[in-house]
Amino acid sequence: MNSTASRLSLLRRAARPALPASGAMLLAATTLTGCGFFGQSWDVKFEVTGTGQAEVGYSFSGETDQTKAANESLPWTVSQNVGFGFNGLAVRHAPPGTACRVYVDGKLRESQDKPDAEGTLSCSVNLQEE
Repeated sequence: MNSTASRLSLLRRAARPALPASGAMLLAATTLTGCGFFGQSWDVKFEVTGTGQAEVGYSFSGETDQTKAANESLPWTVSQNVGFGFNGLAVRHAPPGTACRVYVDGKLRESQDKPDAEGTLSCSVNLQEE
């Protein structure tokens, strides 16, 4: 009986660190992805309209690096569900007539319709909990 009790005690002690570690991993993943697990979330859609090709860069809330795509065919779009934070879209080498737009939960929140002389334009939305 003594050896069974000591084995159970040893098993309980071995299992304890796994719970805080798994909780910490879940918290870190949620914080880094900005998925709104602990708060409000929004459906964000980036859109670039026009014809031809352009270089597109974007980042959703919770992302630390910008995703870049060269020579994307227009029109172009990408969507993601996000938590609070900054969402940005940048377009370079855009032909005349190109526009960028950011939709939040299906509603237009930001738009730019005229590239500058170098063919760049950008749109962004900073989402905050209400």
